[in-house]
Amino acid sequence: MANYVATARSNYFKVKNPKTFKSWVANCPNVGFISMDDGTFAVYSDDPDSGSWPNYRFDEETGDYEEFDFFAGVAEFMVDGEIAVFMEVGAEKLRYCNGYAIAVHSNGEYETLNLGRIYDLAEQRWGKRPNPAEY
Repeated sequence: MANYVATARSNYFKVKNPKTFKSWVANCPNVGFISMDDGTFAVYSDDPDSGSWPNYRFDEETGDYEEFDFFAGVAEFMVDGEIAVFMEVGAEKLRYCNGYAIAVHSNGEYETLNLGRIYDLAEQRWGKRPNPAEY
């Protein structure tokens, strides 16, 4: 059985308080950051198993894992008007390929785009749904 392996990173965006943001990222599971001289940051998945963005984190108080909205968390640190774009592409060998992007505004609103949408677009344009690129 194959494992899903992805690569995930963001664009560069400005945060209100770099020191607090660095501390917050350090407490996110399997996430790293890149900082530039102009005060902008990019984040990336450092998950050694899947490479995906985190959606759970360990809660020391309860001793259990809890759901976690990483993207909403980043939005809280962003300078007003900033937009962070998070991209992930991955595959489970040749079984299937996956790709998506999430644009997050500093006000917490999202826009998403998934590569699987291409099937809908092809069907709308040419009246026939292609078979999926998977097995």
